Amino acid sequence: MKRKWEEKLKRIEELASQYERKPLSSVYRPRLSKSEEPPSIWKLFYRQNQAFNFVQSCKEDVHVFALECKVGDGQRIYLVTTYAQLWFYYKSR
Repeated sequence: MKRKWEEKLKRIEELASQYERKPLSSVYRPRLSKSEEPPSIWKLFYRQNQAFNFVQSCKEDVHVFALECKVGDGQRIYLVTTYAQLWFYYKSR
């Protein structure tokens, strides 16, 4: 039984030193399916003009989509993303 603990401890120490040499990225950026695709852009805005200002500052080909809140009072939020990402998440719902 002591041998199992020693093996587990050794494995944990190896993993710890590996993560110290190559730490995980501090910012998680989800991607679609291929690693060569550009980083995902998925930003929500409460004002339409803020969404369009963000689109103008983006280098990627992004678009503004209007979404109604679940409350049903007609209030909208604005999503900025690419067609590919919107379709990917829409299909998976």
